[in-house]
Amino acid sequence: MEITGGCVCGGTRYVLKSRPIALIDCHCIDCRRSAGAPYVQWGSVPRADLVITKGEPRKISYANRIRCFAACCGTHLFFEDSEDSEMIDVTIASLDDPAAFAPQKAIWLEDKLPWVVIDESIPSFQTVPKKKS
Repeated sequence: MEITGGCVCGGTRYVLKSRPIALIDCHCIDCRRSAGAPYVQWGSVPRADLVITKGEPRKISYANRIRCFAACCGTHLFFEDSEDSEMIDVTIASLDDPAAFAPQKAIWLEDKLPWVVIDESIPSFQTVPKKKS
């Protein structure tokens, strides 16, 4: 299986070797500002399943995490907890065909813009859901 994606100008391209999981709409202020959008949809893949095929993402460390953008045009592509995180998050909108990846939950609603309408059929959280021990 290969799922392709890339930036707006085509200078950075990537392939996912597995389907993204944990599909979330993030409404936090950092995601909004970094993407210039009211929220960002993310999907997680194992780091080993993300292959950059063209270009080199620019990494920006901020708030103890790493956001990755296409160096050529600035498209927001990836999000990492650290350089050695097992999983990496991919912006679903940067996939060539994002239609099959509907969100499964919405997070950081405490930062949500007041005019954004949340899909009430998916779970939503004011911050991030607590992980089950």
